[in-house]
Amino acid sequence: MGEEPGAHVLRLLGLEPHRLVAGFATEERLAADLRACVDLVREEAGSGDELIARSLAGVVSGGKRLRPLLALATAYATRIGAPGPDRPADRERAVRAGAAVELLHLASLVHDDVMDEADVRHGVPTANVREGNIRAVLAGDFLLARAVAVACGLGRREGALVSETFARLCDGQARESALLFDAARTEGDYYDAITGKTAALLATSCRLGALAAGAETTEALTSYGHHLGLAYQLVDDLLDLTGSEERLRKPAGHDVAMGVFTLPVLYAREEDARLAGLLDAVRPEDGGTVREVVDLVKDSSALRRTRAAVEEQTRHAVGALSGAAAGLTPAGSAMLSELVACLARRAH
Repeated sequence: MGEEPGAHVLRLLGLEPHRLVAGFATEERLAADLRACVDLVREEAGSGDELIARSLAGVVSGGKRLRPLLALATAYATRIGAPGPDRPADRERAVRAGAAVELLHLASLVHDDVMDEADVRHGVPTANVREGNIRAVLAGDFLLARAVAVACGLGRREGALVSETFARLCDGQARESALLFDAARTEGDYYDAITGKTAALLATSCRLGALAAGAETTEALTSYGHHLGLAYQLVDDLLDLTGSEERLRKPAGHDVAMGVFTLPVLYAREEDARLAGLLDAVRPEDGGTVREVVDLVKDSSALRRTRAAVEEQTRHAVGALSGAAAGLTPAGSAMLSELVACLARRAH
């Protein structure tokens, strides 16, 4: 059923991005606020019918809690929410913001597992494996409803934002699904998909954190989260091709095998005409073709070019913070700048 929330949060504080935020806000404060986020997520996930609660057993365990971390970090970085004397009402709003985005994220994961016919998530059997697709879909829908309800507790605009964000997640996933195993997928198609399926929720995490703190610079911080999200997905797509099987918990090239041709693959296809034919032939069960595609990508300049794209999105994210300068403490701005750089370093 996964580790206890307190132990999980303590383990998270050892991760580089969490250490960075803890160094700014104090470890005690971040641990308390993350634990409160996780407790609220668990409470909301367990508030439904027994069958729904059983389907969600294990779903809320594990994970890096990156989205709550972003909501909290953004709130901390503002002049209003900066670490100082406790302000219980403001802290409660930041915690609720973090719980709302995590519930939304978990809802999307449950639905993704159904679509991907996944067996395991964070070392735990998925809801679709344990309870079947119908109950898993209902469980994901329940999490979505609770995410909106938690956000509505912050205000009407927050509830509407979470609802709109889920629509954007669906749009991004639909755009990706429409071009599975399509060797003619373009760079524009790729960015359209990841803007919705990844960047939208990270942008909303930052926006909700800013709103929770009462900051006036929400647009700039939303842009920061958007570019951070694009960089984050680009790094994930690099790691899918270059990471070890032990680290990934899946074979390298898993996205290729599933017909998701990411930016490094598209860059390599530009350089090597053989790739178009190989991509046309890719099937999930054809490990040989997948390995050949991965090798050709590694032999091209695609990895270097994709790392350059990560650096470009990182610059855009840091640049967006200049538009939020009036609402951030200097130390808070520096912390957010280092946070996006920290997440981008995974690419190397």
